[in-house]
Amino acid sequence: MVAPTAKKTVMVLESNPATTTKIQSFLGALTVSSFIVIWLSSAASPLILFISLRGEHYKTAAFILLITIIAYLPWKRGPISRCVQSFIDQNHPKYYDGVSIVFEGEKSLHRNTVRRSLQSTPMVPFVSAGPYCSPVQPCMVSVGKPGSAARPSMNSYLKNGEDCALPPGGFEEATLTSTSQDRVFIKKRYGFVRLCLKYGVAIRPVYVFGEGKLFSNVQGFWRNRLALNRFGIPTIVVWGRWFFPLLPKKGVKIHIVVGKPIILPKIENPTKEEVATWHNKYIGELKRIYDEYKEVAYGSDKGKVAKVEVW
Repeated sequence: MVAPTAKKTVMVLESNPATTTKIQSFLGALTVSSFIVIWLSSAASPLILFISLRGEHYKTAAFILLITIIAYLPWKRGPISRCVQSFIDQNHPKYYDGVSIVFEGEKSLHRNTVRRSLQSTPMVPFVSAGPYCSPVQPCMVSVGKPGSAARPSMNSYLKNGEDCALPPGGFEEATLTSTSQDRVFIKKRYGFVRLCLKYGVAIRPVYVFGEGKLFSNVQGFWRNRLALNRFGIPTIVVWGRWFFPLLPKKGVKIHIVVGKPIILPKIENPTKEEVATWHNKYIGELKRIYDEYKEVAYGSDKGKVAKVEVW
């Protein structure tokens, strides 16, 4: 698989299903399914805690609270978390029918140089909303570096010069997921652009081709479902493998493109017009990435007719 030659790119990961053993595929499935089950448990844990207290099941409630306390203690990353992280890094990509990651704009770097740089660089916060504050979630992401997408937290990260990985689409983009139509939810997401302008932070748009094909999802009723998303309520109804619906479908190739940095000026109090201008540039770069790499990701025939809907 070769990236478009119009711009210098570096392929930092490319897994080949032809060389993946059955054991590696099984370990990949185990990693993916474990992640999904723990995530769902995390999302449901506040409700379970509430029901336990109402039903006077104090042992269950105490167990959840104990996990919460343990999870939020200031643990340092040790050998166990590093081993778990290494296991995930090695086996997670083996589940899919190929995973590749491309960086744009790395003009003078060899792929191994970028890999070594990524391995030696401290983890950046992966900031999100959703179940971040639930009792189980921190246990799952303790091997990485979780973060909150709340405005005070984002201000703190950027003020301290930390890099962040932010999925701006949130619950809404998950709701819109379709196996037959690529969609992004970004038109009303101005907050991250405003903060990046405030601190003069560059933005690298990222697009993951094939992600929407991993699960089937009920379509329609968008207005009602998106309205619930605004209250932090997920409205996805998804299924993957027939024998285990929580496991992603097989036969999907994942192609991740990390776009070149969008260099933003530092504006302490950006106006709505300035935020809108740079927000439109971000959307333009996201569309450019999609259009330039869709044939690489989906093949010539499917890629030529593929389009991304911007919501």
